[in-house]
Amino acid sequence: MNIKKTVAIATAAGALAAISVPAMAFENEFHGLLNFNTTFSNFQDGASGNFNIAGTTEKKMMNNYFEQRVRLQYIAKASDDLKMVTHFEINNRFGNINTVAGTKGAADISGSDLDTDGLTLVTKHAYLDFNVGKDFNTKLGLMPYKDTIKGLFIDADIPAIMTTTKFGAYTLGVGFSRLLDEAGAAGASTRLGGADRDLFILDNTFAVNKDTKAALSYYYYADYSATGHTLDQDILLSTLALSGETKLGGLSLSGFAAMQAGVQKNVVGTSSGNYHGYAANVAAKMAVGPGTARTAFLFTSGDNNTSATSNKAWIPSGVSSYNEGGMMIIARSTANSPTSTDRYIRRNVTNLALLTMGYDANLTDKLYTNGNVGLAWTPASGETTHRADFMGAELNVETGYKLYSNLTLKAQAAYMVLGGLYKNTAIGATATPENPYSMRLHAQYSF
Repeated sequence: MNIKKTVAIATAAGALAAISVPAMAFENEFHGLLNFNTTFSNFQDGASGNFNIAGTTEKKMMNNYFEQRVRLQYIAKASDDLKMVTHFEINNRFGNINTVAGTKGAADISGSDLDTDGLTLVTKHAYLDFNVGKDFNTKLGLMPYKDTIKGLFIDADIPAIMTTTKFGAYTLGVGFSRLLDEAGAAGASTRLGGADRDLFILDNTFAVNKDTKAALSYYYYADYSATGHTLDQDILLSTLALSGETKLGGLSLSGFAAMQAGVQKNVVGTSSGNYHGYAANVAAKMAVGPGTARTAFLFTSGDNNTSATSNKAWIPSGVSSYNEGGMMIIARSTANSPTSTDRYIRRNVTNLALLTMGYDANLTDKLYTNGNVGLAWTPASGETTHRADFMGAELNVETGYKLYSNLTLKAQAAYMVLGGLYKNTAIGATATPENPYSMRLHAQYSF
């Protein structure tokens, strides 16, 4: 055989082997979703945050907008013990230019208007996930984290270092997150690590059996930043939480109790302030007929203390949730926030007592419907008058149809009858604000 041909064949075979071996040993996973949302609402406006009903007018015009959210996930899996997870997000509201100084061009960060040019891709997750031995796992980077008390303290994407160690039925989770670093900001420290907001996580979980689990968690929040206060007004807050869940025949029960204690330095001159917040929950669900009946009660303390040195409110991390009640207006539920629309009366779930009842019905293999009723009170109204603490009652319903295995079309409607808390609070008039409502049409695709 010709020597040149032999060398060429050997070279090609070697290159093919070099390409093929890693490809066989390496797995590439791609996942994603697209949520399309059409909204008609007098309080949801395409933004996120707490909605202050008492700060609105007696009559409020309806918002109508179209928006979508796309998420793309790529997982580079070297083995069952080592992988890299990345997750990217694109958010658009139809017609939204969102430019700096109102001038479309290089500053456009939305690209949802005519010709749709813009920079809209953002990073949601990017972390390394690896095992050391059989029972020790580490995650490093930007990742999702939800606390053991149903997201009431924190349910967010965070930059963190998380470890999980298993000892039989006992699991120990230890983590650290730097939520804010203000080095170089006006009035802040110029030293990295000198003006930060840190969160320390300790989760102890014990599986009694396959149906019963208990958790004891401790979260230490240390805020040395200059955001919301001065650098000499550090906030040091401890959260201790006990939670559990079990099944008794066809009945599923879950709940938690949590308390907070902490201090903020120099809130009034040289006097420090104290934190004493509480939260509790109990929930039950059972299969009834073609679906599941649910009920739950949530309590989070509020603060109506006029003294700046004492705060009795439950303090969330800044991004929290409460999915269990299925509310679309009263309290933030991530299940009901498929796009950028994330406006609730209590997006930060605090100062709320909420009783909910609901039913999820699977009418056919493709058609479902569910409904929820919620009654809400505010434990601390903060009012000097004898106004009632009843916030109101929410009624919502959702119907969905699975057109394909990975495409679901659904419609949602929610209406809230305001209670005595908001009587005669509308701006510009001695009248009650208009009852909030929301109607939404969704298309959800996932792969």
